[in-house]
Amino acid sequence: MNTKMSKLALAIGALVMAGGVMAADATAPIKAEVIAPIAITKVTDLSFGNLAAGNGVVTVATDSARGATGGTIGLVMTGSTPTAAKFNVTGQGTQTFGIVTTASSTELTSVAAGSSPMPFTLITESIAGADATATNKTVGTSATGTMLAGAATIYAGGALTVAAAQTPGSYTGTVSVSVEYN
Repeated sequence: MNTKMSKLALAIGALVMAGGVMAADATAPIKAEVIAPIAITKVTDLSFGNLAAGNGVVTVATDSARGATGGTIGLVMTGSTPTAAKFNVTGQGTQTFGIVTTASSTELTSVAAGSSPMPFTLITESIAGADATATNKTVGTSATGTMLAGAATIYAGGALTVAAAQTPGSYTGTVSVSVEYN
């Protein structure tokens, strides 16, 4: 009987051990990292400076350089200084982000009696880094950007058509820039 008990205990032990070998457990850590929120701040407005009827298509590049094509008279070089709009973007490290730009319309309007709107086309550029220097971009828009040390700069210029019979007055519009992490 002692032998039978020993064999039975040995068989039970073998079954228990075999069951332990047939199953295994593993664990995996759970991690999450919350990054700095993305933010955008307007620093400078877009200004074409003083213009004259007949200037043609006046362009303010992303580096604020101004030029004109197709006009019947030269650009007015005195008075207000042309500037591209500037937006500072802040966030996390070297994250990439999407850029959505919209102008309030595709033309600038005036409240002056008898004035005709001036057609407008937006130009944008995104550069990695805080207060990064713009290039002389004169066409197109940027759809994405990349941060450098948690910062990027977006510049917005444009092309504005000033007709030969453009009514004198102050013409306005707005540009909106939105950013979102990719």
